[in-house]
This record gives sequence, C-alpha cells and structure tokens, in this order.
Amino acid sequence: MAYVTTRKNKAGEVTSYQVKWDLGGSRAAGQQVERFKDEASATTFCAAVKEHGEQWPPGWVKGVGYRDEYRFETYARESIRLRTGIEEHYRHALVRELEMWLLPTFGDKDVRSPTDFSKRTVAAWVNEMASTMLWSGANRKKMSPKTIRNLHGLLSSILIEAMDEEPPLRARNPCKKTRLPRTDDDGLAPANRDMTFLTPEEVEAVAEQYESPELAKLHRDKFATGARWGEISALAKVHVGLDEYTGKPMVTFERAYKRKVGGGFELGLTKSSRSNRTIRITDTTWQGYLSAGLVEMEDEELIYQDEGGGPVPYWKFHDAFTEAVAKAHAAGTLPKRKRPTPHDLRHSAAAVLISQGHPLTYVQRRLGHESIVTTSDRYGHLLPQADDDAMETIEAAQRPGGPPRGAVVPLQATAPEDGRRVFVVHCGAGEGARLEGFWELDHAQALAEQLEVDMGAPVLVEAWSVAWWNRQIMHGVNKVRHRIPERVAVWRVGPAVYGPDGVEYVRQPEDHEPRSTTAWEWEESYTEEPALHRAEWRPGGETEAEAWGVDLAAVVEAYGAARADALRVCSLNPAAAAEGDRETAG
Repeated sequence: MAYVTTRKNKAGEVTSYQVKWDLGGSRAAGQQVERFKDEASATTFCAAVKEHGEQWPPGWVKGVGYRDEYRFETYARESIRLRTGIEEHYRHALVRELEMWLLPTFGDKDVRSPTDFSKRTVAAWVNEMASTMLWSGANRKKMSPKTIRNLHGLLSSILIEAMDEEPPLRARNPCKKTRLPRTDDDGLAPANRDMTFLTPEEVEAVAEQYESPELAKLHRDKFATGARWGEISALAKVHVGLDEYTGKPMVTFERAYKRKVGGGFELGLTKSSRSNRTIRITDTTWQGYLSAGLVEMEDEELIYQDEGGGPVPYWKFHDAFTEAVAKAHAAGTLPKRKRPTPHDLRHSAAAVLISQGHPLTYVQRRLGHESIVTTSDRYGHLLPQADDDAMETIEAAQRPGGPPRGAVVPLQATAPEDGRRVFVVHCGAGEGARLEGFWELDHAQALAEQLEVDMGAPVLVEAWSVAWWNRQIMHGVNKVRHRIPERVAVWRVGPAVYGPDGVEYVRQPEDHEPRSTTAWEWEESYTEEPALHRAEWRPGGETEAEAWGVDLAAVVEAYGAARADALRVCSLNPAAAAEGDRETAG
C-alpha cells in the first residue's frame, strides 16, 4: 500500500518526500517512487494512488505532475475565458480573484480528483480565507463573509462546469456541502450594516464641508436622483431637459461608465434593462443645472467634468467625500457612528422616499432595480406601515380582556372589516385564475408588475371590500398578505417518461436539459432546498421522473436518482397492470 517517507541529508535535515508503492499492489510488478518537495503534496498524491488501486493516477506525468489540461489552474483560466454574457472588466476581476485567492491552494491540483477537491479541502480553504487579514483603508480586518461567499461561488462554478463536461470530469461538487460564514455575523451586527442611511439634513451637512463647489453639487445631485456612480458620471446635456408634454424637468439614464480591462473607464450599458430610465427631478436640481451653464453646453458635453473636460474620476469624488464626512464628524453635524460611502447617497435617497410612504414600485423604477424583490429586500424594513401594522397586533394583545398571553391573535382581531379594502391581484386569465389579496396597494402592484413581465399580458388589480373577499375566499382575512410573496430561481430537469417495460419515451429532447425558471411561493415547484426529486406513476400506465431545486449541480444529481427510482418501479404501476388485464380479457 502506498506510503510517504522522507529523505534526509547527513545533518538529518529532510530534503524531499517520497511516495512509494507496489504497482497494482503486487511486488512482482515492481516498486514505484515519486518525489515531492513538500509533505502536503506528497500526502495528496499518496491518497490519489490509493484511490486508483495502487496505480499511477490518470493524467499524472512522472516528475512533472498532472497533464496541464487537468490542472485546476489551466482548467479554471479556460473556464473564465470562455464565459459568455459578462463584461470584460468583470472577466478581468474574476481572473484577479482566481490568481490571488484560489490558485495558491488549488492551482496544481487535479480538477477531476475527489481527493484534491473534497468537503475537507474546501472547508480548510474557507477557514483559511476567514482568517485572512485585509487592508481596509488604514485598518486591517478579516475577510468579510460576503467576499468569502463570492470566492466560494467562483470555485463552485468551475467545479460545476467540470461536472457538465462530456464525459463528466467529476461526479460531485464538494462546494455545495460547505457551511459558509454567516453574512449577519451570527446576529452580532445588523443585517444592513453595509448601508448607512443619512437624513436629508445630514446629506446637506456633509455637502457643506466640500472645498469644491462642483463636487458639492455632484454630491447633492447624486442624492436627489439616487443614481449609481457610473450612471450619474456619464450624464451629458442631452440627458437633461424638460418633458415635451408636461414641461417638468427630467433626467434620462441610458449609459454608464464601466471599468476597463487594464485600468481606466469606458462608456457602456447600464447595469440592466430596468436601469435605463427617465425620472423626474426637483425644481431645485433643475435650477442647479441651469446655474451651472446647462444651456450653453454642447449636447454630448458631460454634466460633471474634471479639469480636462473628461468625467470626474471616482477616486477624486471618493476622497473629497471622505474628507467632507470627517469634517462633518468634527463639526458635530454628522454622528460619528455613521460612516457613509458615496454609494450610501443612493441608499439614503431610497430611505427618504420610503419613510415618507412612497410605494416600493415607485422607488424601484426611480432607482432602476431589475426586480421589486431587490427593492423590498433592501429597503422594505423602512416602510412605516410595517411598523404600524405590527403595533396594531401587539396593542390588540395587550388590551384588557384581550387574548391570553401566548395565544395566537387571528388577523380578524386586528383587521377591521368596515372601510378596510383588500387589493386583489388576478394571477392568470379566466375563471381559474388564482387570486392573491394584499392590505397594501403597492404590494399588489409589485406582484402585478412582475406577473406582467412573466406572462407578457396585463394583470388585473381590483379593490374589494373585506366582506366581499371573505365571501369569495375560504378563511379569507387570514389569507390576505402583509408582504410581497417570495419568488425564487429554480432549476428543473425532466420529466423522463418510462413505460411499464422500462422503455423511455422522449417527449421533447430538451426535457433532459436543466432549465432555469422562477417559482412563486404558492407554486408547487417553489422550494429553497438544493434539490428535490420524485418518480410518480401516471394514470396512463407511464412513470415520470423529474427533479428541481435552487442548486444546479444538486438538481442534476437528483434527476439521476429520480430516473433510477422510476426504472425500478415502472413495472409496478397499477394503471399499467389494469391495462394489461383488459387486453388479456379482450
């Protein structure tokens, strides 16, 4: 059996590590030896020899290592190079992360090896990342859980690709079994710790500390529009003006500055299709543009410029912003516990609108979020109505003669029927359409808008009385929602269809390919599990197998299990047996 031994010099110092074994476990075949400089590499190779029945691991070249095509570094670089649908600056960032954080541990490993890439090796790497200290300005701190999750996701995506090769290079992805650090620090830090919300007074207090009037104006305009840095820095005169029908001042965001490979920035598309938007601006912001010489500018001239007429560099604004924040701290006009970044001006714009009761759908459109779920998840806790509804429920439980301590307070006790309306969304067409009721109109509108995108057809939203809702829906008031329903991205494979004899019928060739879809929480396919699968008999005597879940690799693996189950039970389908009896009788 393979084992690791050391070679030492005359002084007793270890000079190398050797792995020795009898080829195929037989002494007659001869002893094999491979040398390594470090013990870890020797131990890994020794395990690979044992794994392959005391043979040289496939693809290993004596004295060299694995053939280059199977080295993780080679495979990973090619994986990133061939990825489609991503911008070059993002591809460049992936390569940088690969080189800095993944290759030092996995670079020379075999991408096919379950020993090199196992639950233990991935967990050890995650722990190493969690203890890594990084510079953040003048301070050193541990790598954040969010960064670790991003790096883990990159590693996982590469191993999933190896599983999808033809033939597959791997059977499993060990990353899906890794428990990652919690992003909320086990509850010791607030979930929104990455966002700092400034009041309008605090935004102005910081603006007053800028030495440059132009940068102070940019600061105020960024807050007023809620724009991303790349969007607002790309604004030209042609994007600012009065609406031809209403005469109201508007700003159009249709492009953004993006990082360029090799350094610098270039004009490109906005973050998503919803980021292309035209929004209303205040008269104060409009007058500020006019005072800055908007009328005299050329159409393609940038609104915010550096000394040479080009875009304001982000580092320049960031440095000025940081200095202004420090001065506001010193002046006592900004609490020292608040340490905002320039992007927090965007968060603060959303917070102001929501805290004053403006609908989430309006905030979504103004900020250019692709999905209302993003807006709700990020800022939904700021909704004043959420606190109001919660306080009503608690107050009802505290009133004299109210429910006993520990009792569940039904919604009927806190939702008066007189004058209260339920906003009803018709999820589909015709009499069989599903009805979803909401207490808040903006929640109903948010669902309707997403359904319109999904179905490509208008969705009806109606206001019903509580009494009418109760007559139409069993347990009606208990089914009225206080929030936007959950919606997840789900992978599906199948169904595979088998006859009683085990013969597979192909309905559509693409049924065997993973398909990405979405599921609302009321739909059968909704799940937060990595993978679920089933094999079920059908009335016609057929047996179907399918799998679904949120983890692609797990779903593919579960589909294999479902097909195996279906083959095992297809001959036992009662409907098939009944059909056979009828044929015999005939």
